[in-house]
Amino acid sequence: MRKLIAVGVVAVCLALTACGAGSGDPESPVTTMQTTSAPVTTTAEPAKSPAAWSVSDYSSDSSMVAVVGDVVLTPRETAMVALNRKSGKELWHRERSGGDYNTYWISGPLVVLVDKPQNNSGPYLFEVIDIASGSTRWQASADEVSVFDKAVYTSDCQQASGRKEKCATMRRDLRDGKSTWTAPATGKVSEAEIGLGSQQATIERPYVAFSVPSPPSDIQWALLETATGTVLPVRAKNRAWYEIAVENSLIVTDNSDVRGEGACPVSVEAFDGHSGTTKYSTTVNSGRRKDGECEHSLGPTPGDGFTGSGSRVAAVSDDGSVQLLDLVTGNVVWTSEIKGTALDADDRSLLISEHADQGSLTLVDMTTGQRKWTVADPGFIGYPSERTTFVVGDRVVVGGRVLVGEYSAPPVTLVYDRETGRELSRYDADLAGAGADWVAIGRSVAEKYVLEFHG
Repeated sequence: MRKLIAVGVVAVCLALTACGAGSGDPESPVTTMQTTSAPVTTTAEPAKSPAAWSVSDYSSDSSMVAVVGDVVLTPRETAMVALNRKSGKELWHRERSGGDYNTYWISGPLVVLVDKPQNNSGPYLFEVIDIASGSTRWQASADEVSVFDKAVYTSDCQQASGRKEKCATMRRDLRDGKSTWTAPATGKVSEAEIGLGSQQATIERPYVAFSVPSPPSDIQWALLETATGTVLPVRAKNRAWYEIAVENSLIVTDNSDVRGEGACPVSVEAFDGHSGTTKYSTTVNSGRRKDGECEHSLGPTPGDGFTGSGSRVAAVSDDGSVQLLDLVTGNVVWTSEIKGTALDADDRSLLISEHADQGSLTLVDMTTGQRKWTVADPGFIGYPSERTTFVVGDRVVVGGRVLVGEYSAPPVTLVYDRETGRELSRYDADLAGAGADWVAIGRSVAEKYVLEFHG
């Protein structure tokens, strides 16, 4: 899923050998799942598979490597380089500024490169490229850029009276850049999503969450009808966390900073987009880190949106058990026996960690909450090196840094079988990306950072 870890940690360490320290109706009552599956124990040494190819002088930013058809997209500090999946031969590349913000989003056969100049010295520059050929479909610039699977929303902003920005947002067709509406909408689009794949553009639905200016210097949240650019009447107070459109409802979440023992409450409110009336108001919890502090997220790290699938997101009950909340109804679909924090998910499985930052790993069925397997804590350290996870195809891939001794924390990437939890592969390298049948890793070799492609 979309897990943009701080790979900048890798860059700091390149010259070093190591771094220091519910199947039923959503309206039905809550079901608590009880299972008796024992933790998985692996006795056989995982197979050592050679890389299909590698490239040297590779330097990654905070984006992951991705594969589209026969093309491997490899983000660099000052360029995006496309390689042939079978040979690793360069197909095309684009120079980038290497500024404060470089990333990319994929939609089908197209990729959108987004570039923020150094020191925020200008607007975002972006380019829509055909991945197979490397040809540019169109390019533009804007103060704010939000990439969806069918459109790019561009916002040009100016300071209003006070500290808040006033922005004019236009929807542009992803294929050719043509404007969809006759006039821009006043406000900015939210890109929050549920269960978004790594480097995948946010799915554009009939409505998206939209921030609108509110006198004298505040903002409120509304819904924007994507087909027409019409801002619906609903208005909700701006909170600390995520806002998202689910069907014709505006969902607004917030948290309370609670330390020590007990819950980490997260308020969830749903408003009808047209009438503005409250559909429901409920409270769930976020997970906790090993040191007891609240994680402050319904995703693995702040800013990643929601961990889940469809309209259902992972949360935590008052006693710390992982549960699945349906945002359409506000009901809890199931509560698992497993205590911890959700890391990643797709429509089949939910990966849970004993603590938000480290601990044993458990995979449960997304529909029922039943445990499939648990593996012992691989030894990953917590902050500042966050784990990177992919629940994809028939595998679960986890990367991070494992503490060895008192100070050394070398990188490790682990590949597990999704059905059994058996460890299939282990690489002493950083996880740079993963798919259903491939893994990309990065390692320091002779003071150079080398990208290896397996698959």
